[in-house]
Amino acid sequence: MTTTSSRALPTHRSLQARVGVGLLSLAISAGCSDGPNNNPPPPTTGCAFPVPADGAPAARGDLRINEVMTGNDGAWVDEIGETDDFIELINMGDRPLDLGQYHVGEKAGEATRLPSLTLGPGRTVLLWADDTPEQGPLHLPFKLSNSGARVLLWSASCELADRIDVPELPRSESYARLPDGTGEPSICRYATPERQNGDTCDPPEPPNLDDGIRFTPFPWPETFPAVAGPLVISELALRPAGFVEVLNASDQAVKLDGFALRLSALSPGEALPAADTGALLAWPEPSATLAPGERVSVPVSAGDTADLEASPHFEGVATLWQAGQPAPSDRVDFMAWPEGASLSRVPDATGAPRFCEAPSPDTANDGCVQLAGRALPGGRARRLETAGDFAELAKGGTEVGEAGVKFVVDMAANDTVHLLGTREWALHYTFIREQIERQPHLDRCDPEQDAEFDVGWGLFSQSEYFRVEGRRYLLGTLVEHTNGTKTVEFSPGDQIIGAQMRRAFFAAMRAVPDPQAWSIRPTAARQIAELRAIEGTAPMVGPNAPYKGLTYQPLNPAEGFGTLMFVPARDLETAELGPNVIVVTDDVPNETAFMGGLITEAFQTPLAHVNVLARGRGTPNMALRGARDNERLKGLFGKLVRLEVRASDFDIREATAQEADAYWEARKPTGERLAPALDLSVRGIVSLDAAAYAQSDSIGSKAAGMAELYRVNTVGQYCPPDLMPLFVPPAAFAVPFSHYMDHFQASGAAALLAELEQDPEFRADPHAHAEGLAAVRARMMAHPVGPEILGEITRAIQERFGGERVRLRSSSNTEDLATFNGAGLHTSTSGELDATSSSIEDALRTVWSSLWNTRAYDEREFGHVEQARAAMAVLVHQAWQSERAQGVAISRNALDAIRDSQYYINAQIGEASVTNPAPGVTSDEIVYTPPPRTIKADYHARSSLSRGREVLSFPEIQRLGCVLEAVHAHYRPLVDPGGENRLYAMQIEWKLIGPQRRLLVKQARPYSFGALEAPGDCREF
Repeated sequence: MTTTSSRALPTHRSLQARVGVGLLSLAISAGCSDGPNNNPPPPTTGCAFPVPADGAPAARGDLRINEVMTGNDGAWVDEIGETDDFIELINMGDRPLDLGQYHVGEKAGEATRLPSLTLGPGRTVLLWADDTPEQGPLHLPFKLSNSGARVLLWSASCELADRIDVPELPRSESYARLPDGTGEPSICRYATPERQNGDTCDPPEPPNLDDGIRFTPFPWPETFPAVAGPLVISELALRPAGFVEVLNASDQAVKLDGFALRLSALSPGEALPAADTGALLAWPEPSATLAPGERVSVPVSAGDTADLEASPHFEGVATLWQAGQPAPSDRVDFMAWPEGASLSRVPDATGAPRFCEAPSPDTANDGCVQLAGRALPGGRARRLETAGDFAELAKGGTEVGEAGVKFVVDMAANDTVHLLGTREWALHYTFIREQIERQPHLDRCDPEQDAEFDVGWGLFSQSEYFRVEGRRYLLGTLVEHTNGTKTVEFSPGDQIIGAQMRRAFFAAMRAVPDPQAWSIRPTAARQIAELRAIEGTAPMVGPNAPYKGLTYQPLNPAEGFGTLMFVPARDLETAELGPNVIVVTDDVPNETAFMGGLITEAFQTPLAHVNVLARGRGTPNMALRGARDNERLKGLFGKLVRLEVRASDFDIREATAQEADAYWEARKPTGERLAPALDLSVRGIVSLDAAAYAQSDSIGSKAAGMAELYRVNTVGQYCPPDLMPLFVPPAAFAVPFSHYMDHFQASGAAALLAELEQDPEFRADPHAHAEGLAAVRARMMAHPVGPEILGEITRAIQERFGGERVRLRSSSNTEDLATFNGAGLHTSTSGELDATSSSIEDALRTVWSSLWNTRAYDEREFGHVEQARAAMAVLVHQAWQSERAQGVAISRNALDAIRDSQYYINAQIGEASVTNPAPGVTSDEIVYTPPPRTIKADYHARSSLSRGREVLSFPEIQRLGCVLEAVHAHYRPLVDPGGENRLYAMQIEWKLIGPQRRLLVKQARPYSFGALEAPGDCREF
């Protein structure tokens, strides 16, 4: 006998479903004036929902199955943020159709009638296979098996309209028709619900960060900066003293006797010299006339350059004066002159001066070979005159994703520009104080001198930032961004007006070789308004210009050596890699073997587990779109290379075995192994509301970190008091190390590991190594948990959480150590008392055994951690369902580590993870500036799941910032009691729970910037 049934979903009136429309199930009730009709449709009669026994294909109707996901782990979310499996249907016809005429199911003889919804031509609708039809009309009363499923679609005539047999799919990958509706289904790593599937399975473009701000274009003059002429200084050779070449750039003959050429020394803060100042150079023939295009080389003696040689950095200016004219015919200032080089305009009459390897007297400068770089002993320059000047000045910056060079425009000294080195000059004020005002250096690491510095800095800020009239300086930064955008920027708190921004911009452009590549970028809403008043008179871009069209993303700036290999992301967990391999992969992996460097073709987040690992290892990590086909990489696959990830670019080249061996040798750990704290005296469950951070030696860093959250009770002066006490998982408890150790030894796993570690093959052979650790884990998984502690845990769960599902989270003693982070190496899981999916015992053994994951073992080896003292506690708390948003936040700017006045936030909608994202998924990436500074939230990336909406409202960002401030202040005496970590920061994991979006803080731990060192001058204070 065949049993048939027809299950009905609530019906609704006509609504046009759209590709990318957003949450269609929300739109249904919102878009129908009569509201939902909850009465079931008339029963289907005489329909057995047959499936051809011979496997014949379904009839090809207009409505087709377009995409199916059976293991959604964050690729898409429903209207309440759940990551349920889905079935996407598409109307391939040329007329609207009524979904209510169709049934969908997973097996013959049983189907669910779809809601009465009008689906327009080419439109799609998403059905959620979550077995929770009470959540809405598009939620089906069945689930799909991740090990393989059949999806069936029947028409009103009981014909099988479409059918897809879905194979077992990798997590968060889909089975999709490429192209939509017509292609043969295939596994695609990048799911495309509510979007077009495309012809091939390609990673999606990141969400649009266009801020919609447009300014009137600026038409650059043909020549900038304009030279007065008619004579120009085309070349100088002054070290050693040689000549100054003068060119007639006009179309008329010019007599030399009406001109005077002078060399003058010049110090910061001094006005440019007058016509009678400096060493006067003698014309070879004073009465000579220069024809158009003709040049003359004027000899320079050692006496002529004596004042320049006596200046600290050979700093001065060459000026060409024309009798009777108030302004010079031409002027070239300079400093830090490389021995033997010439300073030449290229092209001769109009180009910016640059340092060339060799002089070219009496000939055109088009043969100039520009110097690759030069020493800048004063930590500054007047112009970018070698190819490496910008990079040299930007060294020491802690920004990730951009490189910056501060500049000062001295309006009291003819708008002279000073370009400042980041290492030497932490602030514009520091340079002005010491070099222009000639005040003594103050050590900001000394409290008394720092206090004196702050007084002066405050007075300077009142004069030069917080007022418009009466200031002497215009203070900005030249910024090169990873997408190639070059911008001139001013501090968000600067009260500078539009006309002053324009003046500063054009002054700075006289100091760069490529002025037309630069634009003013506003960094605050007030600056946008100021630029509106002058738009069209200078080039300008919107605030989000640096984040559009990105192809390169630096994650962990570092140097590494290894053989360059391409490995698909899905193969990385099992691939044989190692510290001498640099991997290029197509996506962001969540699990990877140890490697010497990583290049992903998909963009990452700084808090992704792979980047946490890279920081801990000190290995380079970057993203580069289309890396496999990148011209800089293509010829290097299979070769030994050196990779350097830098703030705004990267360098990769073939390396020699000798330099690679030296690099690897220098990285080998030395000295005694790091011994994790281990207290086995604590037994029985530990209630976290009665525990503290100091108990990490018995319950692990994660559990101890949560325990301390119960004690945070003070908010900052700009924050609402109702934030306290923090909303922390209630009634949480920990299972201490002692019970793990009991199980580890009783299962025979400890003895097996000791035996393996004496086996040379375990140390040398990757296969034997992985298999040995798998055997250790298998012993732990097979051995029963001690009945006494299991009973205590079970009773505690029942008493504290009732029948609720619980999370069992890893809390080892090898995390958050001084020189070893250890995050993201172990397994956390869920369990429930009724054991419908995972029993408490299984969950407990899973967490315990994950201490011996291959990656965890290998990372501890690299970190020189004593393996025998590694132990695992378990943190137990309620499993939160259907969170509205969640993420991770840092109490310092993770993109610019010295900025402790800014917070970094990763936020994602619903249950989708920010640290282990599904393929192609991005999250909101926010840098938040709290009060008392100008309050703002800068978005560096957007969520690909939020359907164009912000994951967090601005008040929610502010509350999160207040929590970060409170956690940062509370934990500092515990984590860094001596105040020795100048880059101290805390990382929290948070969720927004329920319709009220209540802020839950579920974890707090120290955040590590890896190998990054704070500048030695205490500038972060």
